[in-house]
Amino acid sequence: MQVQFADTFEQTNPAGAYLPQAYREVKREANDDAIRFGRFCAIPHSRQLLLDGSPQEIGGRAFDLLIVLLRSNGRIVSKDEILNEVWPSMVVEECNLRFQVKSLRRALGSQGNMIKTIVRRGYMLIRDDVLVEDDARVDATSSPSLLEIDKPAVTKTSVPYIVLIEDDESVRRSISTLLRSVGLVVASFESVKKYQESAHSPQPDCLILDVCLPGRSGLDFQADLLKTGIRYPIIFISGHADIQMSVRAMKAGAVEFLTKPVRHQDLLSAVDMAINA
Repeated sequence: MQVQFADTFEQTNPAGAYLPQAYREVKREANDDAIRFGRFCAIPHSRQLLLDGSPQEIGGRAFDLLIVLLRSNGRIVSKDEILNEVWPSMVVEECNLRFQVKSLRRALGSQGNMIKTIVRRGYMLIRDDVLVEDDARVDATSSPSLLEIDKPAVTKTSVPYIVLIEDDESVRRSISTLLRSVGLVVASFESVKKYQESAHSPQPDCLILDVCLPGRSGLDFQADLLKTGIRYPIIFISGHADIQMSVRAMKAGAVEFLTKPVRHQDLLSAVDMAINA
């Protein structure tokens, strides 16, 4: 008499019936450990990132960074805290952290903007299912008036002071609102002349310049500052940039050259680099 063992096993044993109890507990714990956010699911046990159930390519350090941010439950995580968690017992340059932040944003694709750079404080991950602490919220919904945007602000020494020179009113409003939403002090002007005529004190921690401005251009103003020995960290933005412009700006010491429309996260990252340069 022949017995079809394979068929008999499949017919009489439900999935997992003959798995050891300890194995089933480990499997259950792994599933319970999963962290779901939006369409994603991060599984620390297997070090997997899933999008709608499909595995996504992500590096080991980027995954560790993701877990640190997810477990923070919406609070700001300092750079030192991240470095200690992702690179324990190692001394690494901050540029490694910035590289892994970029890698994580790439892994999250169109949802990469949920990783926010909080200038001089660290990073945070915005989740719809987690209530963000009031003092850590990145909220650009409350738009100040035009008078508030263009009014030179008095700054405290502990808060970075940003000067924005941009002739387009809508762009000026958008950038000013964004920078204020992450706790920066901003004074904005429509031209280099307006800035020079103002009582521009204190010195800016970062200068954001449009290239094409009425009167003196942003590139010419950069050259004027260098001639007088002033080296502010400068970020250029332009809707009509070419390679020659960007090369000129970077050779003269600009921190970054961004093209319009400027992605908010790119600008925040550039400002973070500028004020820590």
